[in-house]
Amino acid sequence: MLKSSTKILLASAAVALAMASAAAGSRAARRSVDAVASQPAPASLEPFALASLLAEAPPDTVVITLDPPRHPMRGALSLAAFGASDDALVAGAPKARRIVLAAVDVVRQDRLARRLSATGRDVRVLATGVDGWDRAMDSDPPSPGANAPRGALESFRRRVALRRSFGDAAPVAAAPVAAPVLAGAAAGGGAPKKHEGC
Repeated sequence: MLKSSTKILLASAAVALAMASAAAGSRAARRSVDAVASQPAPASLEPFALASLLAEAPPDTVVITLDPPRHPMRGALSLAAFGASDDALVAGAPKARRIVLAAVDVVRQDRLARRLSATGRDVRVLATGVDGWDRAMDSDPPSPGANAPRGALESFRRRVALRRSFGDAAPVAAAPVAAPVLAGAAAGGGAPKKHEGC
């Protein structure tokens, strides 16, 4: 049976070891937070720049939505593709492709982009967040005035095309195609009949 002084000594050693482990863990966590905080702010994309990127679908870029937008970002992956949490995304996000993040909470979006950057990944963010994307895709942009610069009309047309591609909830059903009526068919003559055996 152990003497009480030995028990006290063992208990003290266990407490000291636990405190040392906690301190080491705290220092490691602090270094990790400092590494993320020291990352520069990620580059950002405006909604129409992101829509243009999604339309081009470059193979070296993956867009990840942390929250679902009202107007879908066709071609983007949801967070669920990488797991259920931000930590899972940091662990499983591709390293060889540029990543664009889009979230409702732009602070979370920025923090996660910095965490991914700290692991050596090339990361961008949606400047206005998912809410800004939805506002941009709600309606066509204003048309340029008569005195607008030369490239303004082309830029406007491209934005309208992108907005209608990503902003319209469902494609408009095409009108049914009707076969043209031949002039002779209306009078009863119609096209000549084929003879059997020809």
